[in-house]
Amino acid sequence: MRSLPGANLVFALVTVPLWATVGCEMNTVANPADEENFPIGSKNLAPISIVDIPMDASPLEVDKMTFFPENLSVAIGDPLDEAIEQPIAFPHDRHAGVLGMDCQYCHSSARKGQHAGIPPTQLCMGCHSQIDTEGRPELKKLADFWKDGAGTPIPWIKVHDLPDFVYFNHKRHVLGGVQCQECHGQVQEMGVAQRVASLNMGWCLDCHAQHDLDDSYGTQKELRRSELKDCWTCHK
Repeated sequence: MRSLPGANLVFALVTVPLWATVGCEMNTVANPADEENFPIGSKNLAPISIVDIPMDASPLEVDKMTFFPENLSVAIGDPLDEAIEQPIAFPHDRHAGVLGMDCQYCHSSARKGQHAGIPPTQLCMGCHSQIDTEGRPELKKLADFWKDGAGTPIPWIKVHDLPDFVYFNHKRHVLGGVQCQECHGQVQEMGVAQRVASLNMGWCLDCHAQHDLDDSYGTQKELRRSELKDCWTCHK
């Protein structure tokens, strides 16, 4: 049986590696984690346990009560009228202001990845294990969390937390020269941290439009500025 014209060529193209047909190797990511893909999940929107649902609740009401219970939401929007109460009244003005500590000493992941990170109890005790807690109730609370070296995580309440359909990468901003205060306010003058910016889309776009990109991108700044207006940049 005679083969069709070109059949052998088609077979060869199918069986050889793609990079061999174009004369170059395919680009691969050495570590997929480096791409920092947008996380899948509902991130603190879902309740820990099923809530009580009335028998006469509609399907929409059931959905809302199951996945969006009261007082459990992401932390964005206009600043609150009342200060957020934390399990420990951590004085940012004392640490970042008086002592001059760099924000990244405690939030070391800010320059490395998507999230800034919350310091573990062990990091706090690296300094405070040498400091007397007598007459200092907040330090006593910290010591209690560290009791017997167990290092119980401190149940901090999030002050800034974007919804899951928004992708924000701390590393890109920190390495791009954005100062912590531009989003988080004058933290070095605050006691317990509070939200000062809405973090809504319009607020972010205004910052993208106004921010100087010369130092970070040089001749490519206009290309980068156009990318910062692309929906895909923040909504993967």
